[in-house]
Amino acid sequence: MTDEHDCECGIDDGRRRFVQGCGAAMAFAAAGTSLGTVAGDASGDVSALLADLPDNWGRWGDDDELGALNLLGSEEMFEGMRAASKRGAKGVERFTLQLSMTGEVINPDPDQPEVVFPNDDAGWPSTDVGDPAFPPRTPARRDNTTPEGGSPVAGGVSFVDDKFVTDAFLQGTTHLDALGHAWYGDEIYNGFPADSTETGKSFETPLLGSEGRDALPDDGDPEDLTLVEETQGLAHAAVSNPADAGIFGRAVLLDVGRHLDVADEHDRLPLGYGVTYDDLQATADAQDTEIRDRDLLLVRTGAVERTRDPNAEWAPLNEPGLAFSDALVEWVAEMDIPYIGADNLAVEKVVQTVDGDSYVIPLHGAFLRNLGVYLNEILRLDDLAAACAADGIYEFLLAGAPLNVERASGGAINPVAVKATGGGRR
Repeated sequence: MTDEHDCECGIDDGRRRFVQGCGAAMAFAAAGTSLGTVAGDASGDVSALLADLPDNWGRWGDDDELGALNLLGSEEMFEGMRAASKRGAKGVERFTLQLSMTGEVINPDPDQPEVVFPNDDAGWPSTDVGDPAFPPRTPARRDNTTPEGGSPVAGGVSFVDDKFVTDAFLQGTTHLDALGHAWYGDEIYNGFPADSTETGKSFETPLLGSEGRDALPDDGDPEDLTLVEETQGLAHAAVSNPADAGIFGRAVLLDVGRHLDVADEHDRLPLGYGVTYDDLQATADAQDTEIRDRDLLLVRTGAVERTRDPNAEWAPLNEPGLAFSDALVEWVAEMDIPYIGADNLAVEKVVQTVDGDSYVIPLHGAFLRNLGVYLNEILRLDDLAAACAADGIYEFLLAGAPLNVERASGGAINPVAVKATGGGRR
């Protein structure tokens, strides 16, 4: 069904737009990108595309908000520990998979380094380096709040304190999508109404707000800040659910960047490459990796590594990523895969062509909305992948939980892979 490996580039917009993702209203400031234009011209109907594919609505009850993480019980957690300990007490190593929250902004126009979203003349791909974030999100900035030299307390002890002094996007770095993050039609995961994603909550104590609710400030006087007494958020399927439950189980890495012939000399897939179901299976075979029911799945494309390399091109909306197909969605459903993580902005290819029609993030609809499968984006997988390639062990324990932010559509997360190592290929 999918037009495999389609490569769609052309990055020329430069204006803030409001577009539809999987039919869900998502605010993308698509400056320097073509997402607004492409999404506006999308010809496909996501609801029709996914109509005959499986879902998990009602499987864990009509009130369930946790989704496929319900599948991770004692046996699944034990299998993760078994994978980590297979080489004994002296054969275990760990890898953290999170990028910095406060790095440099990747800017496509070297002549305007101070401009977050350059004008229409600036274009992608870019060879600038920094921390990737989906436009209009940006890395945050923190600063000290204590005086120079620290704050002294009794007994000669001093301390230093800090806070974020710019916008800190919950999905502006390595993060987990909540099940209510994206949808199509008028329902999110498990049939909850889509308008429940904008449920208001009032607070007893108002706090001073910041400039606007985007990476670019609203028009007006920057000094004219208001007190925040009420916010809008998800009444159902928020990121606090996986934060409470945690993610813990046997995981496998599919290093498609290392095992597909189209990769470059650094084992990175080219811009615009759609990773198919067959690519995933071929990679598992090449690695001699067994994928089991209820495994956690990580996919390495090499996209994040491009953002660290001044000699490599990167474009936020043209990264390689998973390509939609009926076979892929049905396989994830049949295998009861509860979680998929990748080293790119969306796990999937952002703009895809299926049977001649264009779609924006259709797998978000299939996985988050329909199956309750969590997506973990912008993972740092290079060190883990190198270790797996060195010893041939691509299975490990994966553990983590996103920041527990009530009613949020996503949350920063630092997953930890605990892996058996040593002894060469098994």
